[in-house]
Amino acid sequence: MKKWLFIALIAFQFSNAQDGSNILASKQNEVKFDVLSAIAFSKIHISYERFLNEDFSVGISGGFQDSKNAKEDFDKGYDRTLPKYEINPFVRYSLSQSQKSFYFAELFVSANGGKYRELQRFVDEAGNGYYDTFEDNYTDVAIGGAVGYKLYIQEKLGLELFLGMGKNLFNTDKSPEVVPRVGLNFGYRF
Repeated sequence: MKKWLFIALIAFQFSNAQDGSNILASKQNEVKFDVLSAIAFSKIHISYERFLNEDFSVGISGGFQDSKNAKEDFDKGYDRTLPKYEINPFVRYSLSQSQKSFYFAELFVSANGGKYRELQRFVDEAGNGYYDTFEDNYTDVAIGGAVGYKLYIQEKLGLELFLGMGKNLFNTDKSPEVVPRVGLNFGYRF
């Protein structure tokens, strides 16, 4: 009798373990909020991710920055650019077998924009030359990659840490050369 009870408990445990992995497989959508960007950079960054299968997912994230410190640094001339927004479609590949905690690699494209400042030479009506700062807006597109780690708690709450960078391609005389991709996301999978 004890032997059958032990076998039944083991079978029940394996069936529950299998159901736990199926719970994550049935939840294919996730929304995330980047806490690191909010605290460190005064930047609002929200993401949506759709899981295609156990290995691949696609998503889009968007960020908007209106930091008083970054604006002051830009106005004082410490920074040449003041990033304002970015929209990042991405594709991720899971590097681990587990669906509850795994490492991933990501490829992304970043449409980004903001303000830039440069020193330009002007000529007045009398023909005298002088230098002054000139401000304008920039927009650019970057391609890059990132790596990260994701952990699920209770099969629906996700914690994600990632680090990467991209390179702007078209307007590099005005836009920043490198676009960072750094974050600590808290998410909800449904």
